Amino acid sequence: MTSDNHQLKILMLISSPFQYWCALEYLHQMGRRVSITVVNAATFCENSMLQIEVMHKFAKPESVKLLSIPKEGSLASRIGAYSDLITVFANGAFSTVLIGDLRQLWMQDIACNINADNVVLVDDGAATNVFEKFIIRPSGYMLPVSMHSDNPERKSLAWELKSSLGISHNPTKFRLFSIFEFNDSKHSIRNTLSLLRQQFALHDHNENVERHFIGSPVCEKGLLDSKRYYDILTHAAKSHDAKTSLIYFAHRAEDIKSKAQILSDLGYTIEFHDQPYELACASQGRMPEKVVGLHSTSLFNMKILSGNACEAICYMLNENELAAMGTRHYGSDRFTLRDHIESIYDRFKEFGITTLNLQ
Repeated sequence: MTSDNHQLKILMLISSPFQYWCALEYLHQMGRRVSITVVNAATFCENSMLQIEVMHKFAKPESVKLLSIPKEGSLASRIGAYSDLITVFANGAFSTVLIGDLRQLWMQDIACNINADNVVLVDDGAATNVFEKFIIRPSGYMLPVSMHSDNPERKSLAWELKSSLGISHNPTKFRLFSIFEFNDSKHSIRNTLSLLRQQFALHDHNENVERHFIGSPVCEKGLLDSKRYYDILTHAAKSHDAKTSLIYFAHRAEDIKSKAQILSDLGYTIEFHDQPYELACASQGRMPEKVVGLHSTSLFNMKILSGNACEAICYMLNENELAAMGTRHYGSDRFTLRDHIESIYDRFKEFGITTLNLQ
């Protein structure tokens, strides 16, 4: 990011630590000096806020604005929470707006009301696959896009409120920055995780042989019952070499207190980190012999970071579990949770990820 003395002004709109990191990956891959303004809407999750604070020290943004949008309440209260930001940023002369999640309509509204040279959607994990198929591609890579097809009355009311606050409906072309390759090469850019790989190369490599289990909040979200999750943890623990350190990386959204005893009994060492899993590994020079979990983006990222040296293993959901998810929407009524998970499974062969079916 030092090839030009002129600093480009960048606006990052994020709601998770991984979105932030992927936005930084985009800037690193573009190779320009930048001045960064971050709008952080992860205020609903304390652990996310802690991780983002740590990443600020790395990114060194010129300005950070916190945004709290009520999860419940009137349309007026939700839209009003960010409408002033559009006025603030309207004359900011940003070169690029980076958005982290299409489900966050405030990101779309800001991007569509700023005269930027580029608007780029960065990965928010493997969910990019289902978004690309059901939302992005049908829209022709144009914002705004609607995540829902029902309730036209609510949509109409929302646009009336937005118009009264000076928020316009300006069609805006965008591109996609992703670790996954898509057919539309004109509008998609491959994220090679070059910044993450650079960080890993800077550190002495840990010689300890480790197997990592990527924790998941599937029980907390009602996707799996605790017995099923513990059966998977037990199988993973029993199948590892006794000479290998068995480490459970807790997800920031997990209730780890309810799992701590059984994890300890199974031989796991629980680790919490103030940064995303992949960044924690890279910054400590740690590369596990195997990384294991459910349908986690980290499986893909560790294959990229290791140059395929690390074996990645996914415990697959069974047909009954997938069938139950076939009636549940995932942030949109245009696709289901089953669509989301199967779109991840469809990528495993391409990345060399091993699958296990534990019935």
